[in-house]
Amino acid sequence: MKTCSAFFAVLGLVSALQAQPSSPVAPISARSTYHPDNSHSETVVDKTTNELTEATYSAGGALISKKHYLLNERGMPTQGHIYDGRGNLVARSQVYFDEFGRAKEMRSFNLQGQCYQQVIYEYGADGKAKPPKVIHVDPRAAPSIKPGVIDFTQDTRAPGQYAPPPGVPGQTSPAATEPPKKKSFFGRLFGKKEP
Repeated sequence: MKTCSAFFAVLGLVSALQAQPSSPVAPISARSTYHPDNSHSETVVDKTTNELTEATYSAGGALISKKHYLLNERGMPTQGHIYDGRGNLVARSQVYFDEFGRAKEMRSFNLQGQCYQQVIYEYGADGKAKPPKVIHVDPRAAPSIKPGVIDFTQDTRAPGQYAPPPGVPGQTSPAATEPPKKKSFFGRLFGKKEP
């Protein structure tokens, strides 16, 4: 949940920075946000490198977490790394956009590549954002799904896939497409006799 609320704060900060009147834009902008539990976050946006860095500190001033996001041309976070207070990488996040360039989903992955949190963004007919839906996933409870290789060059059915019975219009059975082979002269002369 901390990751989710921090990400909402990041999106809010980016949209607030974009809403500034058009004037000569400083390449680096910073902002501090104070939270109800007396912790605070310091966010720095560097427009020259399209990067956003957010550090969250406890009420006592100890570093709790640090997030580093890459920004797209509109200044929206696209992907990022999440570090703990000691600087160890603990998670990665990826943002997916719709055809209008709006964020539609944010996924957070642990170091094993398993998604542990999804944030779904929806928009009304007027284009205004609805409250995001947060889905927490326990990667240990999820079945292990591994990518498979699909060969589209062969016309084969997957195991267990329904094969239509012979004689269905538009379908030909393999036996109907090939006439039985006739034995050659030598095959008939020297081969086994059929009953």
